[in-house]
Amino acid sequence: MKHALLIFGTLVTIVALLIGGCAGPTAAPPATEAPKATEAPATEAPKATESPATEAPAATEPKTAAPLKIAYIRPTNEPYYKYGFDGASMMAKAMGVEILGYISDMKAERELASIEDAITQKVDGIVLMSVSSTAMTASVNKAYEAKIPIFLIFGYNEEILDKMVGTIQADCNLSGSIIGEWVAKNIPEGEVAVIMGLPGRGDAECYRDAFKREMEKNPKLKLVASVPGDWNRQKAFDQMQNLITSNPDLKAVFVQNEDMALGAIQALKQAGKEGQVAIVSQNGAPYGLEAIAAGGIKATVAWSPSQEAALAVRMLVEHLRGQPQDFKLTITPMKVITKDNVNEATPWEPTEQSIQETLKLDLKSLKHQFATTAGY
Repeated sequence: MKHALLIFGTLVTIVALLIGGCAGPTAAPPATEAPKATEAPATEAPKATESPATEAPAATEPKTAAPLKIAYIRPTNEPYYKYGFDGASMMAKAMGVEILGYISDMKAERELASIEDAITQKVDGIVLMSVSSTAMTASVNKAYEAKIPIFLIFGYNEEILDKMVGTIQADCNLSGSIIGEWVAKNIPEGEVAVIMGLPGRGDAECYRDAFKREMEKNPKLKLVASVPGDWNRQKAFDQMQNLITSNPDLKAVFVQNEDMALGAIQALKQAGKEGQVAIVSQNGAPYGLEAIAAGGIKATVAWSPSQEAALAVRMLVEHLRGQPQDFKLTITPMKVITKDNVNEATPWEPTEQSIQETLKLDLKSLKHQFATTAGY
């Protein structure tokens, strides 16, 4: 059975996968965002000098190998992706690795151009969060042809698993299922809707379908609509206005990231229905946790993009250093968060402590149930 679990909380979540529809911190680390084309490749070997075959080696200090250099390619610089890159950068520093940052602007052609530039830069490996399933396949094939190991964030696809080191993602089935279960247990009856992320990559559909399966275990709940929000707060606001107009008995809405959830909450406030419709979401973003504490979002599935990206860098670097994992799919740690346990969410902004804790994580404990379906 094929499994195509694809992100961005990302957001795109989706996270997708996936995921962050408002502007985050405006300044990305300048040293990593625009690698110079003239930069000396980290993997270039020092030039050899000729010497007689019988001549004794000169008494010089041993040369230190150049540090590994990896590329990190993400769809946008919105919060989910920005915090992810921050975590990747801190992990790279902790492991003594150079990192080059690229942004695809949600364009497949720019993503592929970033892969090509990374190849030109002679990187030792690539971490990729792709903009779509088709773009991902093209990018993985390009790296594979260049013999550069590539590790994906939100990119499980059995058809190309043999061409990648591995992938890590917030499991869309798990996230959608546990928030659907929460709704089934905490919303007694009525109509339910979903405001999805951006359809097409697979993660938004996966979140929706898993949510629906669990939510419908309460026979008194009915899914009446599923509409795209494209991971965009304004579009989610517009979609929420439409939903409450066409479905006056709406009791709950699963909004697939918290940035969109804030737009949905604003629409409810303007319509005077904030107390009538429960908003549930996913990601555990800083602003999402604030909304949880304030009661605007009733429940969310929280995970940390910085921890997710840091794990991706760790696994790629360990592979490059001859310590590969024996499985291909890793799940991002996640947890249901409500007002009662809001302080237990893993923070998005990485710290030295969170990076060190991520370095100590037992990776096998994060091995996904699908990791062995193709023999891995």
